[in-house]
Amino acid sequence: MTCTITTASPTLQDARNGPHKETYLLGYPLRRTYAPFLHNTLTRVAGVPRTYHKVEDKDGVARFLELVHQNDFGGAAVTMPFKVAVMKHLDDLTPEGRAIGACNTVYWQTSDDGSRKLVGHNTDCVGIRRALESITTSEYRQSSRGRPALVIGGGGTVRAAIYALHTWFGTSTIYIVNRDESEVAAVVRGFTESPIPGFEPTIVHVRTANQAQELEAVAYVVGAVPCFPPVTEAEVAARETVLAFMNKPEPGVMLEMCYAPKPWTDLAKIFKSNGWKVVTGDQAMIWQGIEQQKIWLNCSEDELPVQEVVAHVTQQVIQDSATGSEPPLQ
Repeated sequence: MTCTITTASPTLQDARNGPHKETYLLGYPLRRTYAPFLHNTLTRVAGVPRTYHKVEDKDGVARFLELVHQNDFGGAAVTMPFKVAVMKHLDDLTPEGRAIGACNTVYWQTSDDGSRKLVGHNTDCVGIRRALESITTSEYRQSSRGRPALVIGGGGTVRAAIYALHTWFGTSTIYIVNRDESEVAAVVRGFTESPIPGFEPTIVHVRTANQAQELEAVAYVVGAVPCFPPVTEAEVAARETVLAFMNKPEPGVMLEMCYAPKPWTDLAKIFKSNGWKVVTGDQAMIWQGIEQQKIWLNCSEDELPVQEVVAHVTQQVIQDSATGSEPPLQ
């Protein structure tokens, strides 16, 4: 069974007038994450009594199960390596969580009969969507429907990118380039062995630059790998394959999900210098976090100080990347 996120008469005032709640980020390790700064900034500016904490624990699922049953639990974000592990401890999944096969957001949902369910959701796909929408026109999005896209990597973010590109941007075929063939095989299996009605993306693993040169130019690229220079033979081959797509005569739009230690990675700079529109991963991070708060606070986006928070967090990321400072918590 899947559930749909519903809010009855959403209002931020209910959260403002309610008791103090604690929200959490579950992951290990949690280095250079801007999640606490983002969420604590948003709730502070919105005037909501909430505090967001990091839970950095190798046995994080056990700690998570303790926290969700506390009276002051207000929601949890989940990052690597627990996005899949927590799913078996949940009562239900949203369509996004089920289709993507990974959960980054957890909350309690109360039914009409008063019963409660612990629900898993995925907002990474929304972050990807909003980041790409921020640098494209509606005309471009419409004209590029039916064209292929490229994702780089093989983890959970790639699955979220495939979901976003296929569902909201109408991409026909999604190419994957990654150094590890087993990771790509796992992504393909995840979408083909447990198909979701209405969500049936065509996924093609592109292994070489020569193969890429024979394929149609892509409208979108989402990079979801660490921002390290290629060293091994497999990494070099993957980079050459990506550049073969980039060098086609029809530049498109690129989202570079890696934003630490600096949002403008070498790959992002290469794409931009070759005429592509590029958006950095801090924007996807911000928008997926805003989507989480809409769920936890049971409110609409119009009620939140969205533009102020986006500008404030963006500026902080830029400042810290220039100075090498660690992300603040508040």
